[in-house]
Amino acid sequence: MERGCLTAVGLVTVLVSVFFVAGGIVQLATGDTETPRDGSVGLIVVFGGTLIAGAYLIWRMVRRRPGGGTDDPLIEEPPAPPTEADRERRVLRFAETEHGRVTVPEVAASCDMTIAEAKATLDRLVTVEAAIIQVTDSGILVYVFPGFLSDADKAQASDF
Repeated sequence: MERGCLTAVGLVTVLVSVFFVAGGIVQLATGDTETPRDGSVGLIVVFGGTLIAGAYLIWRMVRRRPGGGTDDPLIEEPPAPPTEADRERRVLRFAETEHGRVTVPEVAASCDMTIAEAKATLDRLVTVEAAIIQVTDSGILVYVFPGFLSDADKAQASDF
């Protein structure tokens, strides 16, 4: 939206500036005696500057970076896709709210992931020994994060 508005502002600026620059050039070429020569030159210089500024604004709004994005801070880039580390952090935050016990569908639904992404992330956390897998009587896998202890369990910890 912003890019379109700024492009329109640039276009209007260019059109108005072209009109006045052309008028100044015609006055200089015809030798109109009503307007002093310095006034015509000033008109050309001032509106020549606004012409260049408007053209630059248009160029900045339509230009794209080689990677497909823009380098203009006014133009919002789409967010980067989440990395494995981002997914792990989301899963761990969710597991904390669930007292360290989660299933694949719960993670997928609560962490904005597909089932495949949720399973892969949970399995990766098992391989780095951040979680263990348990199975319910009905065969559902439950990923348990033993690191999430209650305050009572933490208070009972002793030296080793």
